[in-house]
Amino acid sequence: MKLIAIALCLLALSSAKVWNPHMHDDKLFETAENSNVFWYEQRLDHFNPQKEGTFQQRYYDIDQYWDPETGPLFLYICGEGTCRQPADNSFVVNLAKKFNGRVLALEHRFYGETQPTEDWSTENLQFLTPDQGLADLAQFATDKSREFSEQYGIPHRRWICVGGSYPGALSAWFRYKYPHVAFASLSSSGVVNAIPDYHQYDEQVFFSTSKSGSLCPERFVKAHKYIESIVNSGNRLEAFKTFGYDKDMVDGEFYYFIGDLIAGPVQYGGRTDFCDGLMAVDDDMDQIINYLVNFAKGMGLVLEQYTAEFTANTTIDYDKNMRQWTYQTCANLGYFQTPAKAEGVPPMRPANIEVDFWEEFCERVFGINIFPDADHWNARYGATSPATTKIIFTNGGEDPWQHAGVTETKNPHLIPIVIDCDNCAHCVDLGGDHPTDAPELTEARARIADIFEKWIQQELEMERSFPTEAKANLRELLSK
Repeated sequence: MKLIAIALCLLALSSAKVWNPHMHDDKLFETAENSNVFWYEQRLDHFNPQKEGTFQQRYYDIDQYWDPETGPLFLYICGEGTCRQPADNSFVVNLAKKFNGRVLALEHRFYGETQPTEDWSTENLQFLTPDQGLADLAQFATDKSREFSEQYGIPHRRWICVGGSYPGALSAWFRYKYPHVAFASLSSSGVVNAIPDYHQYDEQVFFSTSKSGSLCPERFVKAHKYIESIVNSGNRLEAFKTFGYDKDMVDGEFYYFIGDLIAGPVQYGGRTDFCDGLMAVDDDMDQIINYLVNFAKGMGLVLEQYTAEFTANTTIDYDKNMRQWTYQTCANLGYFQTPAKAEGVPPMRPANIEVDFWEEFCERVFGINIFPDADHWNARYGATSPATTKIIFTNGGEDPWQHAGVTETKNPHLIPIVIDCDNCAHCVDLGGDHPTDAPELTEARARIADIFEKWIQQELEMERSFPTEAKANLRELLSK
């Protein structure tokens, strides 16, 4: 599957069906196989003592820059896709170089090669929750801290956790829930606010594409309304076939695919290329549709993958993430992208993908009545106002996901940074340094490093006073 060149996050929250979860981008991940992969024996269920099963969890260990005496430990959190080793020029590894640190990257349960069960049946997916994922991180990081302390004769060391997108949310939640394990966090594009009816995403797509001029969103709206008219006129199969699918499907599934044609480029920093191409064709509907068809083919977007039937497949495939991520959205987190509702903002997604469509979609995929209780989840972890300290929340100014994250706060111990520049979108700060980086991006990374330097020094001072694991909580209490 082809990718836009600057897709930086581990997983595409925009649509797990469309945007490849591997993100083979040398700004973020190593592209060659390497010998830094290891396996950790993990508990299947952290919350039921009657469940004694375990599974093998894959992780990477980048230790060549580490000074055990003073170097911090970075826990790079992988999310809803195959975990790949952070590249040598990724931001987290550059931080390790700067501070003589060590990076461990842990693959999330049920993704990539970390498979706790024999299939992805609905019954087995009960063990796929953010709570279980966070507990995996806690057990893994605690055991590693103990191992390093014994091996190198150093104090028990707490971690800096780093993640982007859903892992960005996990990074913030982990710092909140396990402060005795992690003393700081970078939550890049962290979607900490569970929102079932996430119409703000669609609204931001309009605002971001409007930076290229009003013609870009106007042409796309014109195109999706034309496509809707074809479907509504009884020529639905003709519309589906135009985009490479020769069977019938639910209207909402097709319309979600159409909306993603513009949402994906915006989310991953390809707004100018997409809009320039859309505006370059003649103002003729056949040519506009042809541009969208060719764009979908060029990106490897497959319409069939938007159907509930495709998502219902329970067979494990290391290269797929659609069923597992759909379960997480249906069971816990929401984030269902619905058409814009703000006054004066034209919907960039066609009709028929309101919340009721998603309720039916979840039931068709998993065979049970399942839908997220966002209020329950947000009450558990604080949404955009967690009662904790030392978290940096970064968001790209064009990212549609910023409205599920923290872009401002009254908590002086939480630091929001909005990176507002052309094509600065989802997880833009996690990539490696490049000569073409916008000044705003360079400045944001430098600011993050300065903040971490201060926090690392504070932690080292506390470590000297309270070196044992049993007293790690005292570091937290006395360093606020």
